[in-house]
Amino acid sequence: MKTRGKPSAPRARKRTGSPLGSLVLRNLGRGLAKKTRSRGDSLKRPIGQSPWSGFFANSRLSPPRVPVPPKTLPATVPAAAPPSSVPFTLPPVVAEPLAASAGSLLVHDLLSARADLRQHIEAFLLDQRSEHTRRAYGKDLKRFVKYLHLRAMEKGRDEPLTRSVVIAYKDFLLGEKLQHTSIDRHLATLRSFFQWLVDDGVLDRSPAQGVRFLNPRKLSATVGLSDDEVRKILQQPDLHTRSGAQHYAILMLLFFCGLRRSELCSIRTRQLQVERGIPVLRLRGKGNAERLIAVPEAAWNAIRYSAHIARRDLSRDQWLFTPLKNPRGGGLDRALDPSGIFYLVRRYAKLAGIQSRISPHSCRATAISNARDRHVPDRAIQEFAGWASPDMITRYDKRRTAAERSASRAIDYGSSDRVRAEKKSQFSEMEADTTEQPTALASSPETLTS
Repeated sequence: MKTRGKPSAPRARKRTGSPLGSLVLRNLGRGLAKKTRSRGDSLKRPIGQSPWSGFFANSRLSPPRVPVPPKTLPATVPAAAPPSSVPFTLPPVVAEPLAASAGSLLVHDLLSARADLRQHIEAFLLDQRSEHTRRAYGKDLKRFVKYLHLRAMEKGRDEPLTRSVVIAYKDFLLGEKLQHTSIDRHLATLRSFFQWLVDDGVLDRSPAQGVRFLNPRKLSATVGLSDDEVRKILQQPDLHTRSGAQHYAILMLLFFCGLRRSELCSIRTRQLQVERGIPVLRLRGKGNAERLIAVPEAAWNAIRYSAHIARRDLSRDQWLFTPLKNPRGGGLDRALDPSGIFYLVRRYAKLAGIQSRISPHSCRATAISNARDRHVPDRAIQEFAGWASPDMITRYDKRRTAAERSASRAIDYGSSDRVRAEKKSQFSEMEADTTEQPTALASSPETLTS
């Protein structure tokens, strides 16, 4: 007879709590582990290593790195500029003997970035007055160095940096299907940079000298708007909400003051002033040039209404337009991102039923075209837009290219449309035949006898 043993204690459960709580804790642990791994990976990078050098070190185009003995390094290494002032960091200093003669450079010199050349590049970028210009020049120089890496694999690193290299770079950009205006901007960056090296005595002659620009003469792709389309767009924002009131004020400044995106986002309340009873806006545009724009009454009322809805004091110095929600920069007390202005204009243009590709630059071109239609003098339009040359007025006047305003529609030499006259005569003959046919049938003898 079997004897039953003492019943064992119940097995302890491995998981406690509800299944939902376990799932949340498990996902949270995975997120923390992933975050820890990413932090660990970033800490593995040596202190002071440049992202620029990492870009080429991880690229398939980069040549193998050759270790340099410590004794060949310079005694003092100049400190790099702060990241906020220079749009990119240069490769680490590598002191190698130069094979180029005085007053010339090799491809190797730009790829390795000697200490003296590094200082010239940083000074060139820091000399630009606008932060947007520094960023654009930095991107253009980075793309040129990337092309030199491609060329060095085929031609070698000891190739002299001559005009033929710059011309080959222009053909390379054409092969990349870039717009002609973009290619001319890249060439202008190189011309300015090499001229800087000539002025500093590094080069005797600029390699970009004599390289022809493409100078495209085609019409701009920026689309202008008619007065009716502008009214439809301005009817879309909901003025009973904070976001709608702010969006309406932004659209009013774009269409009535012709501002650029960067100028609109950088406005502070102290720039809004009243002179001789007229509201004005003091701006600093391209080239750090200051200009004064009179704010129309409709736009001024939109600004005051937006501040009233948001309960903001315009007398206190602050950003005029700030994010209302979902901040990407980690706070609401900051300027708007220029990319948000683009999506704002596209959104309300779509709501208004406009299918064309509209951008904030379209609003600026529309304001200039409207001012020219109202017979505003070209000098006043030039100051209003902040241009150094009056030639830009014709380029930005989008309504001059409208088909309904074409000069060919006003030309008249009298009765010169032979095709229309021929068709008109044929039509009149056909009408005569149809009117005479019943009379002929009625007077015909065969018809009467039958």
